[in-house]
Amino acid sequence: MSRRRRYRSSYDRQEFDIKDFMSEIGKWAISILVVVILAYSIVTFGIQSVTMIGQSMESVLSNQDVVLLSKCAYTFQSPKRYDIVAFKLKEETDGYFNIKRIIGLPGETILIKNGRIFINGEALTDLPFEELIMTEGTALEEITLGDGEYFVIGDNCNNSEDSRFVNIGNISAKEIQGKVFYRISPRSEFGSVK
Repeated sequence: MSRRRRYRSSYDRQEFDIKDFMSEIGKWAISILVVVILAYSIVTFGIQSVTMIGQSMESVLSNQDVVLLSKCAYTFQSPKRYDIVAFKLKEETDGYFNIKRIIGLPGETILIKNGRIFINGEALTDLPFEELIMTEGTALEEITLGDGEYFVIGDNCNNSEDSRFVNIGNISAKEIQGKVFYRISPRSEFGSVK
């Protein structure tokens, strides 16, 4: 009888260990699933790294700078004047992002004259860049932005392909992928972007 009890108690211990093991596997599986869902959410709806291509945003951003993009920045608010945004044109299917600064907002009228930008007839005096604009492009005549349309320009305004040119033009809110807010590379320039 004591042998039978010994056999049962070791069997019970073995069964308990299997349950414990299965419980641990279940906990790990749930933890991994949560991490995967969070990572997917962050990439899809949260933060993404983007590489600046070209010199159009110098001196704020340089070619090959890596910046962070907040994809949810405009979930509850609209883009503001002078925000730096990353966007993809509707016809662009590759991973390339354009990065420019918002100048004109929906419903506004844009005109570039004598090297200056005019919004609704008033010259902008607080631009983040000081250069006079040498090429007016399509803004040589007044452009009225529709609902959900934005006019963007690169800070290096005389070396930037932006809303002044037909191949970019006014961008729609749907084309804006998010707001550029932080530079992570090069390390010497690490910090917020304004």
